[in-house]
Amino acid sequence: MVHDRLGPLILAVVMMAGLGPDAVRAATINFTGNVVQDFAKADPEIVPVNASPQSLGEWPTSVTDNGTWVTGWNIKNIYLSYNSSTGTLYVGIDNWANKNGQIAPFGQANGDPSGTATPYDPAHLGYGTPSSDKSIALAFAPTNPGNPTVPGTPVVIAGIPADKTKNGPGIDGFTVSSINNSQANGGLGYMFGQNRPQNQGNLAFDPSAAHPQLEFTIKSFNQLINPSKGFWIEGFAGSAEDRYVGTTNLAWTKVPQLAAQQIPSTPEPSTWLMWSLAASGMVLWRLRRRRNRA
Repeated sequence: MVHDRLGPLILAVVMMAGLGPDAVRAATINFTGNVVQDFAKADPEIVPVNASPQSLGEWPTSVTDNGTWVTGWNIKNIYLSYNSSTGTLYVGIDNWANKNGQIAPFGQANGDPSGTATPYDPAHLGYGTPSSDKSIALAFAPTNPGNPTVPGTPVVIAGIPADKTKNGPGIDGFTVSSINNSQANGGLGYMFGQNRPQNQGNLAFDPSAAHPQLEFTIKSFNQLINPSKGFWIEGFAGSAEDRYVGTTNLAWTKVPQLAAQQIPSTPEPSTWLMWSLAASGMVLWRLRRRRNRA
């Protein structure tokens, strides 16, 4: 019967419709260098860092009094989102904007939102000279079953090393590495160990006026830490070369259970339409089978 042939087809449509939300949930974040915009639909965990645009020591008042320059080292929040279908952790570094809503490229110490370098700030993150110690480092540790008030043993560090011999294969030397605790006296920026190819994610952009904020991924994060149990992060951003500007330092901070990423949290209109059509088709198919049996 023709009606019976329609059954498998309708079931296939139902299955396709059922895959709709899962496909959406597996969507990746499209990095553009604007953290708040990019993570808007990802239900991120937001970790506060510095309380105001003036949280760090700034350049001389002749530069900063007009309020239009805020150093690119001043981190406002860190955004975190986890994609359970790929095991990927998405990280966004949201640095403060000036009073006009403009954001200096991340790591540009002079805070000029146009991205214009100066003799004291030759590159956004100081990659132009091998001796530069400019760095962004974010370390991760699991929860501590024996004492939930302190982190467990740190397992991985991601970012740009202060020691450029530890640079990784990513843009501007971005790396996801093991942690070298023997260099702890030098600070977090010097604690990059061996690159971990199995976890090596991507730095989206070298920060610029067009893409001012730092965004990167860590692959197979679930093989390092179980996000559903929460974890801890510690952070550093800055350079001793920048003198007046100061550095951002985030002490170990607990991140609660990280929900699997859902982008968006409700199905698209096209998905609702498919569900409706599939449901209607199933009802018609069942009615026709009953008539045929009668």
